[in-house]
Amino acid sequence: TRELGLQYPVESVLIAGGARPLLYGAYRTVLDPGDVAVYPVPSWNNNHYIHLSGAKPAPIPVHAADNFFPTPEQVRPYLSEARLLLINSPLNPTGTVIDPDLLRRLAEMVVEENRRRERAGAKGLWLVYDQVYWPLTFGSARHATPVALVPEVAPYTIMLDAASKAFCATGLRVGWAVMPPAARQRMADILGHVGAWAP
Repeated sequence: TRELGLQYPVESVLIAGGARPLLYGAYRTVLDPGDVAVYPVPSWNNNHYIHLSGAKPAPIPVHAADNFFPTPEQVRPYLSEARLLLINSPLNPTGTVIDPDLLRRLAEMVVEENRRRERAGAKGLWLVYDQVYWPLTFGSARHATPVALVPEVAPYTIMLDAASKAFCATGLRVGWAVMPPAARQRMADILGHVGAWAP
């Protein structure tokens, strides 16, 4: 609340041994084998989580001209079949920060698609927003969250964060995620079988 201006109940918060198990947990919580996950390339480890979850990959090649983020035009063809859209900002490995206007447009697309699916009785589209590098932005870069920009996307969003990058302490394995309480409970059930965390 203090740093990002977001309001989440404690039932929406899950703490783990770094952000990595939470990203894996997001895949396992949201996807069934064969479900489609959309992510930019380059990005960090999505190909491995695709393999581990049995998901169908939908990589979007991104380029310097677009600051290494997917455009709405690139994402749109995948929306009707995707179950998961993954955005990481600041992006590993490029270090670029998503423009808030672009993030707003992508979040609005997720909301619109979910409204269409609700009318059709179809499974939802989730947005995973990995922001573990956000305290390291500088200069004119401005960090934003999809939920602050488009509050209506909150019921479909899992946001990941961690302490190790912000404190330049990569061995400090403390990560957290915020999400709807029902998703949090399912992810906690899954990660409870992955490990118990020293934090």
